[in-house]
Formats: sequence, C-alpha cells, structure tokens
Amino acid sequence: MKLGSSFVVPADHKRVFAHFLDPDTMRVAIPGAAELVREDETHYRGKLVNEIAHVKFSAGFSAEITQLTEPEEVKALLKGEDNKLGSSIKIDARLGVQPDGASSSKVDYSLDVAIWGKIGRMGESIVRRRSQEVEREFVASFAEICAAGPPGPDNPGLKSVLAKREAPKKKAAAPAGGASSDAAPVRESWWKRLLAKLFGGKK
Repeated sequence: MKLGSSFVVPADHKRVFAHFLDPDTMRVAIPGAAELVREDETHYRGKLVNEIAHVKFSAGFSAEITQLTEPEEVKALLKGEDNKLGSSIKIDARLGVQPDGASSSKVDYSLDVAIWGKIGRMGESIVRRRSQEVEREFVASFAEICAAGPPGPDNPGLKSVLAKREAPKKKAAAPAGGASSDAAPVRESWWKRLLAKLFGGKK
C-alpha cells in the first residue's frame, strides 16, 4: 500500500528538518507514540499504541535512517510487530523538506507500507482511512511544535500539544453539568427513629 501527501509548516526548513530527527518532537507529535528514543545517529526504537476499527494494537518498532541529505531529504526503514495480534508492519519512508516563502516550509512524504496479520486482513480502505486521521493530527501537532521554537525538551510546543491531547480525557472524567458536588444528606437509621417513637425522643 502506498501513501503520500504534502503539507506546509510555519517555520524555516532547517528547523523543520531538525524536528523530524528529534525524538522528543516525534514522540509527542505522532499520535499513539508511547515511547521513542534515539539509540545513535541512524537508529531509533519505540512503541506505538493505536486503534484501527476498534482493534487496539501495541507494537514495538525500530527505525533506521538509510539515507540522509540535510536539510532536504531523509529515507528510513521502519519495522514493527504486535505479538498479541500476530501482526507486523514494514514501511519504506521518504520525507523531503523545502523552503516555502520566507518563514515556512513545504514537507512532502511517501510511504510504501506492507502489513501482515490481523491488521493487514482488515483491508486497505480501513487502514488508509485511519492513516489519514493520524496524518491530520500529526500535522497539526508537528506544526505547532516547530512554530514554538527549535527542537529539544524545553520547546514550549511540546507541553501545549500534550495539554490539548489530555483536555478531552479530563472533560470526559469530570462530573456531568449541573450535578451538585455536595454529598447527599445522611438519613437517620430506622432503629433510631423507632426508639425515638417508643421513648418520646425526637425523630
């Protein structure tokens, strides 16, 4: 299955390219990336937790940069596997970054994706639809992080993106509107009321 698209990022192309190689940026920008570490100049490993058609998968993956032309193009090979689902994935990826005006960049990418196992049997249309949803979320997050400053753990866009992602979860966990937060009054036990009637005490 082949996927590809392009989008514009409001930041200089050198900064944008550096963000693509930064594990902090990519871990936050990629939806479902539970872990991403850079082992050396050309190797990364991580864990991706996501859902396709109500099927949740958790896949460990590795990524190897096979060709790098800074700050214009990078090619990489990604491999992942979910042992519980008996599914695996292999992606040959190419990504390019070019200047697009004085303070923005155009990013274009192409993916050659092969999926085996339960996820692969869902069909290309389902996987493609989910991929498009993930792309939209990634582009919005990545653009915000790039616009906020250079890559690194102190980039303010990282916290901003994470806060926006957690907001719907917090809203769902909050009490329903209009519900009182006060505890319900405790009723007096039946035997105390009975004793009060028998011996003339108060209810």
